[in-house]
This record gives sequence, C-alpha cells and structure tokens, in this order.
Amino acid sequence: MWWLFNRGARCPQFYSVKLPLRDRRIELLHVPRTFLLTVILLLTACGFHPMYGDNSETMTTPLAGNLTIDPIGAREGQILRIALEDKLNPEGKKATTPEFRLHIQLTKSLIPAVVKNDGTIQRYDMQLNSSFSLIRIADNKILLAGDIRRTGSYNVAINANFATYEAEQDVITRTLQEMAEDYTLRMATYFAGKK
Repeated sequence: MWWLFNRGARCPQFYSVKLPLRDRRIELLHVPRTFLLTVILLLTACGFHPMYGDNSETMTTPLAGNLTIDPIGAREGQILRIALEDKLNPEGKKATTPEFRLHIQLTKSLIPAVVKNDGTIQRYDMQLNSSFSLIRIADNKILLAGDIRRTGSYNVAINANFATYEAEQDVITRTLQEMAEDYTLRMATYFAGKK
C-alpha cells in the first residue's frame, strides 16, 4: 500500500523511497506468508488433522480390522462390499472377534432419461439407494443408521449392445466407488465425534 501514499508532496520519508520491482514483489509476499504460517500453526494447535493423506499413525479408526460387513445381494452388492473393505480397512487387518457389524441394503433402479419420439431410449439414469446400520456386536445396539443415494447416467448406443453394456457396468462401478467414499466419510465423522 506504500504506492498509494507516494503521490502527494507531504508523504512520510520512508514512503517516498522507490524500490526496484524485484524488491516490491518480495515485500508484498511477506504478509501472506506470515498470515499463512500463523493460520497453519493455529490449526495444528487446535487438533486439526486432514482426513485424507498419509496420516496412518494419527488416524486409526476403531473400524480398522474391527468391522465385519454383511453380504450384500447381487453383483452391485459385491462391488460395494469390496470397495468398502478397501476404503475402511486398506491394510487388511483382521480382528479375531470384530466389535462392529455393517448391514447394508442396496437397491438399483433404471430410469429412462432421454426418450425419442419413436419410443427408443437414448439415456438412462441409474439410481443406487442404500440404507445402512452400524451395529455394535456385543449388545446389538445400532450406533449409526442412515441412507446414502447416488445417481449415474449412461448413453444407449444404437445397434451396439456391447458398448451399452460396458457403459452401464462402468457407471455402476464408478457410482459404487463414490458410495463407498460416502460410507467412509460417514463412519470417520461418526468415530471422530466419539473421541
């Protein structure tokens, strides 16, 4: 802001000094750096830690190896279960007697999104709805329950059944991966609040 005061005749002496362009850049960068450093120090002092990243020592949830996931029906259920096991227990730990059980019911519905005048469908919306309950095995108490929904879309290729099939399978896989991330965030948030 020193350049704003440099226009009048009665400016303080230290404002009237002209700095080379190189020094001006350095002077302007010091304020954001100190502000950023202050914010980072305050965040670490209050117990903030990132949810993602390499923080395996600090982020140990009670679910790591301590959770059993009930079988989920159909192929979509298998994909979701595998994705959940990879997300919630990436190291593959196994407890001899798990403390928690996750029960999920999954439903899939196809809704025509684009229909031509002759009645042929060009695009489908696929909705995946799941209801879940996290149960403590010792007393069968439901600790957390809720619904998670995801929607994906794919185009129907005319006279190309295999391309349509592959597009549908890709949408199913991507949507279930996103749903597994939603489950991971929901569980991590629940157990972070219990600390």
